[in-house]
Amino acid sequence: MKTSHLLLTKKQKVWLEIFMGLGVATFFVGLFMDPTRTWSNILLSGYFLTGIGFCGIMMVAIHYVSNSGWDVVIRRVPEAMFSVLPIGFIFMILLYFGMHDIYEWSHADVVATDPILAGKSAWLNPTGFMARLVIYFVFWILVGQKIITKSQEENSGGSSAIGLSAFWLYIGGIMFIFSSFDWIMSLEPHWFSTIFGLYNFSGMFTSGLAFLMIALILLRRNGILKGIVKIDHLYEIARYLFGFTTFWVYIWFSQHMLIWYANIPEETVYYIKRHVEVFGSLTIVNILLNWFIPFSILLFRKTKRNEKSLLIVASIILVGRWVDLYMMIFPPHYKIPVFGIQEIAIFIGTLSLMIWVFVKTFQSKGPVPENDPFIDESLHLHT
Repeated sequence: MKTSHLLLTKKQKVWLEIFMGLGVATFFVGLFMDPTRTWSNILLSGYFLTGIGFCGIMMVAIHYVSNSGWDVVIRRVPEAMFSVLPIGFIFMILLYFGMHDIYEWSHADVVATDPILAGKSAWLNPTGFMARLVIYFVFWILVGQKIITKSQEENSGGSSAIGLSAFWLYIGGIMFIFSSFDWIMSLEPHWFSTIFGLYNFSGMFTSGLAFLMIALILLRRNGILKGIVKIDHLYEIARYLFGFTTFWVYIWFSQHMLIWYANIPEETVYYIKRHVEVFGSLTIVNILLNWFIPFSILLFRKTKRNEKSLLIVASIILVGRWVDLYMMIFPPHYKIPVFGIQEIAIFIGTLSLMIWVFVKTFQSKGPVPENDPFIDESLHLHT
């Protein structure tokens, strides 16, 4: 059963097209004006998209592995989020053309004169980088699509995908950790952190939950999921969100405290760049947006059961995710923050493309898995 509701008006579609076109135009202009800044923005946008798509399929896989029933009626939303993952793949593949502008280790002459980079060259080299990138996405997309297919089959009495989901979570999760080393941590190849992957994982999952929350609320208001997704379902997602915003700051503090306390120059250089002048102010903004403000709002049961407060919190977290990625990607190349039309246009274009793909995918499927054995339990959820 396909939904007959229109998720986007004609005017909204036009605006999305305008923003996407503006993003593409800004990208090409930026290649001539400041290629390092442009490719940094592409990395940020591609990693952001990848995280939303990854979280979507991860939520579906968690549903099957945990054999949960409460989230059946919301499952089509994370399934539609998964459709964003191939778009993230396209963005990340583009980095092949901008690799030399943002990755120090991609220059053979630099590696030849640097003992540390030479020692890491077996892993950090252009061929290995691109090969692993393809392997990550091929696994995530192909195995993820099999899980989605099995989920869709439940509308006709198909079987679940517990084993496949467990396999995806285990291998896919490890791959995500390694991908964060490849794509983000290697921007500063002399520095490393053993919990950097877990830090990125927490940020990815929190932003994915925020997107899921926004999508559910808007679909309720649109009428598609009204009477199906209740405030109780939003409350459950809000509890996830509350927990993982705290987990994010716990990992942030753990990484910061251990490195800063040890006071080893080759390690503390990462935070010195991010604790001075304007970048230092952005560090505070980062913590406020990703933890303090969401934590303060979601601390109370009343606000976790209020659509308006949840919409505000989720929006703040998505902005916070952009700031968090900005703080990981830009300081290696710029002593002071650069922010202007390029950052705005490319990211707004990215968001527009993400919304476009998400809406088309969701609208092509039934809004709920009608024949799932836990459908009644989910419809009558009470918390």
